[in-house]
Amino acid sequence: MVVAGKSLVRIPLARLCRAWLRRPAQRLELQRSYPIGGRHERCGASMVVAGVYWATRGASVVGFRRRRFRRLGSEMAGVMEATRALADVDDVADGLALLARQLTHLFNGAACMISQYDADQALTTDWAGYARPPGRLNRIAESYVLDAYPATRTVLVEQRAITVVAGSGEYPEEELLLDELGFRSSLMLPLTHGGESFGLVELFDRRRRAFSERDQHFARLFVDQAAIVLAAVRSAEQLERQDLATVAALANALAAKDAYTRHHAHEIGELAAEVGEHLGMRGAELRILRMGGMLHDVGKIGVPEAILNKPGQLTDDEFEIIKRHTTVGANILRDVPGLAPVVEIVGSSHERWDGAGYPRGLTGEEIPIGARIVAVCDAFHAMSEDRVYRKAMSGELALEELKRCSGTQFWPPAVTALTTIIRDGTRAVRYPKPQEDSATR
Repeated sequence: MVVAGKSLVRIPLARLCRAWLRRPAQRLELQRSYPIGGRHERCGASMVVAGVYWATRGASVVGFRRRRFRRLGSEMAGVMEATRALADVDDVADGLALLARQLTHLFNGAACMISQYDADQALTTDWAGYARPPGRLNRIAESYVLDAYPATRTVLVEQRAITVVAGSGEYPEEELLLDELGFRSSLMLPLTHGGESFGLVELFDRRRRAFSERDQHFARLFVDQAAIVLAAVRSAEQLERQDLATVAALANALAAKDAYTRHHAHEIGELAAEVGEHLGMRGAELRILRMGGMLHDVGKIGVPEAILNKPGQLTDDEFEIIKRHTTVGANILRDVPGLAPVVEIVGSSHERWDGAGYPRGLTGEEIPIGARIVAVCDAFHAMSEDRVYRKAMSGELALEELKRCSGTQFWPPAVTALTTIIRDGTRAVRYPKPQEDSATR
């Protein structure tokens, strides 16, 4: 189309449409620059330009909607994929660590911390987290009293999302904590199941970012779906605890012969699991370790009471009888389906790192890792509790004795982990395994 010898297509289309339909003054300027004959021709030109305008506007609207649906579809696919990944975990803490990682990547954040919520005590305790490398979050779990953080309490009690932006002045207590952690904004969400809050999700960003309603909607959608999956894992763990209760009943059969052993069995199981978690063990590994700790002395059922409760020093023959309890215990459990790894722990729990233990004289890495951990926990508990033949030593003296025997009798990493747990009274925050994290980047 040519107007007064000039090609109309050379006029920028967007400029022509906007000027002709929205800006009368520029429309007149264009008419002078590109004159069109009479009134009817100008009217026809107006119709052409209007048609082009609405056609391009319609195309842009359609394109916008297509892009929006593609983005929504992509986000939904991300939520579904992340939720599907959670279905493969068999430990709640592992699942939460995975949830923290997925949230951080899905919403382009810097880090995520998930805390356990105790409604009775009105506090949260760090549970699991993730930080984009090279960023870091605290490795040791910390607790926060909700009286000091009203916005956090609102999230958990009213079960709604809240965005905190540093410097806004809207939530001063949470903003101060953000500054201490080195972030500029956060999105807080409740982790709920059955209408009750059981956790707090905090997604952090180093930018001053006001999370949009769409961000909040999809984050809440993902968190709610994840909570359903994690609830199934929690139910499985509860069943596992019932199995452990059955195992504990077997261990308690020793009570008729040795009251110390009954109490000792439970304590060793729990302490060994704490040490194992500190050393990076997860899921099934921890459950096996806990069972191994609880049952490590079950073979003492076959030891005469007179020897078990003898107040004085054992003779060589009596000590030989005591030493048989590891083999007896392993034989008792050997035919129980699914307890093969536990049998290894029970049968090796009195081996020594230097090879001077019993019953097989295993050395170093030959000793199953669970048995190495149980040996350290067993020794600490035995030294720090009263026995029929001696009084207990203090916890610090027991730790010093473990340190002295580290590398000879005991596996050094287990000694270090136990010392940290006893002295600090803390537990580690669960994070994704490094190989899991590298797979997402």
